[in-house]
Amino acid sequence: MLALAIPRLDINSDVDAFIEEEGAGVSGYYEAREEWGTDEFAVLCVTADDWFTPKGVARLKAIEADLKQAAFVESTMSILDVPLLRQRPGEKPGLKTLWRGLDSLRDDAIDLGAAMAELTTHELAVGNLISADGRSVNFLGFLDWRKNAAGELVPGIHERRTGLVRGVRQVAEGWDRRLAEPVRLSGIPVIQVTLFEGMRQDLIVFGILSLLIFTLGFAVVYRRPRFVVIPMVCCLLPPVAVLGAMAWRGIPVGFVTSNMPLLLFVLLLPYNVYFIERYRERRARHPGEDGWSSTLAALSSIAMPCLFSAATTLAGFMALGASRVIPIRDFGRAMTAGLALGFVVVFVFIAAASRPLRGLQVEAGSGPAGRRRSPRLVGLFERLTLRRPRLVAWVGAAVLAASVAGVLRLSVESKFTSYFWPQSEVYEGLEFIDRKMGGTTWVEVILNSGEDGYFRSEEGLRALETVESYFEELPETGTMMSLVRLRDELRKTFRAGWFPGLDDATLLRLIPLASPELVEQTTSRDFRNSRVTIRMKETAPRLNRQEILDGLSRHLESHREVFEDLEVEVTGVFPVYAELLDQLLAGQRESVLVVVAAVYLMLLALFRSPVLALVVLIPQAVPAAVVLGLIGWAGIPLDLVTVMIASIAIGVGIDTSIQYTVRFRRELESCGDRRGAVRRAHATIGRAIWIATCMIIAGFGILMFSDFFPSAWFGLFTALAMVISQLAALTLLPGLFLLTGYPKLTALGSNRSGS
Repeated sequence: MLALAIPRLDINSDVDAFIEEEGAGVSGYYEAREEWGTDEFAVLCVTADDWFTPKGVARLKAIEADLKQAAFVESTMSILDVPLLRQRPGEKPGLKTLWRGLDSLRDDAIDLGAAMAELTTHELAVGNLISADGRSVNFLGFLDWRKNAAGELVPGIHERRTGLVRGVRQVAEGWDRRLAEPVRLSGIPVIQVTLFEGMRQDLIVFGILSLLIFTLGFAVVYRRPRFVVIPMVCCLLPPVAVLGAMAWRGIPVGFVTSNMPLLLFVLLLPYNVYFIERYRERRARHPGEDGWSSTLAALSSIAMPCLFSAATTLAGFMALGASRVIPIRDFGRAMTAGLALGFVVVFVFIAAASRPLRGLQVEAGSGPAGRRRSPRLVGLFERLTLRRPRLVAWVGAAVLAASVAGVLRLSVESKFTSYFWPQSEVYEGLEFIDRKMGGTTWVEVILNSGEDGYFRSEEGLRALETVESYFEELPETGTMMSLVRLRDELRKTFRAGWFPGLDDATLLRLIPLASPELVEQTTSRDFRNSRVTIRMKETAPRLNRQEILDGLSRHLESHREVFEDLEVEVTGVFPVYAELLDQLLAGQRESVLVVVAAVYLMLLALFRSPVLALVVLIPQAVPAAVVLGLIGWAGIPLDLVTVMIASIAIGVGIDTSIQYTVRFRRELESCGDRRGAVRRAHATIGRAIWIATCMIIAGFGILMFSDFFPSAWFGLFTALAMVISQLAALTLLPGLFLLTGYPKLTALGSNRSGS
């Protein structure tokens, strides 16, 4: 039933859906949108050398007409809409120029040379609508947010964004064939929809490929239909159930939860390998036993270590479920529910599916006590551990120390452009517009006064100038739009030398009569409220959002007298994303600490020895530390995906340590010799760990071929964590057992210990 709901599953890539709506940043962002209107628009950037010719202007009008026909485009803006004041720059204008209305490129009697000179030096147009060299022109297509008579947004916002971007892409494709240089796209809707498409493609394509790899792996290793079909069904049922439940409850799949189906599948896969290996071992030692009894015995022998392994992993995901970052919280909760369900499904389904099957005939191995010899690579780990346990421990300590040094270099300054490969079309478009056309994301500094006409006054304009003065010194600043910029543009026409009695307040009273839309972009009609909009360059090499915002706070505080009677609010996509990144870094620390504490407590409950629990935990700290250390040393910023890899590495990797430790204790109880117990453990559970981990690495490794950078990073670093986890479980962990004398033989109740 739940599977039938999956087609209704929504995928959410909204920038403003990352963190709690109750947070100050997000709530302020929504309030600003209510007051100032939507900031959602797609940017279509066209480049040519002849825009300011009759043919070029006709082409601009044709592009605008095509864009207006695109789905869910409510309105457009371009240089065609900019009022022109300096058609005769050497002549003193009359004030009646404002009264009779202003000309624009739409008018036939325009001096195109003068228009080019004006627009390429225009305080508001340059960087926003046209490049300084006049070659590149931006068309803004604003998303239609109009609601129906019932006050509902039908169709929904996701459908509108998708329709808008598809329409803009069609326009771009049509004109790309007619222009010498490529048409480039940008804007938050374009980024969101492109991310959505990447997630959807990865969810389908790489999910299917990973399933095929896992199926092939089981078929090659075990060569029995039952050992292929049963594991695949066991691992598929929980992800399908969780996705169906999410669709039924209206919970969307996001950046992080798009990896949930594959990860949940992978977490359940080792339990099936442990069962198969234990079942085959049982059949080899008791060939006369019926198949049902062998199945129950195998399940019984792996139940306790798998239970504690699952509980330990659950503790890690429950810690993520308490995050304030919505996608990470949803991911943690979905994984918690899915893993709990999956554990039950594995044991119940295997038992039910195996009941009617005949017992297999398995030949006894040639190893000790009739067991198989360790696989070649596992045998190498075994010999290294037995011969050089101190060397293994020292190498592990050195790797851990180097990794910690890398962890200290971690950064969260992820950029929107970092989600795409540099060679991709979307990246090239974003980079071009960001670099040439004034920035991608923006900061809005909104000033509120209780006095009509305040921002026409000298005090109001000084407050706006003070805000701008901070950003003018930043290399990351692209373009700015404010009432001050509009005033400065008007002064190029109505010069003080020509109009000595025309003060700023009078000039700003006149301009709304001729072009009210210019004022409304920066200031309310009564001039009580005003905003400075600053576009920031995402591609700036040293972009540090929080540092910029902290500097702005200090700047505003140092000029407290200027803002004494004003309410100052900082909002926009830039600070909202900065808040998300800040929460990511805090969440990284919290989740790792909680996961480590939860894992230790679970190990303590399982082994009932504080020292043994610590010995088992230490090797699984290495994979998480190495992965985070490599991310830090490589300068890769943490994002919504990479921020969770450490917690996932600990939660997933601890399974191998628990399984190995439980088996080592049993073998130690059986033979009473630590070195012999290492050999036996490597030949049994070591083989299972090696098989399961290799399949997992192959499944995650295929994600590295994704065009969506977060998926590629997730696949690379999770696969790497699994490799290191396997190495640690098969070398460092048994090495510590040999060096520390844990687990104690006397604690096992063995006859050899005299207990």
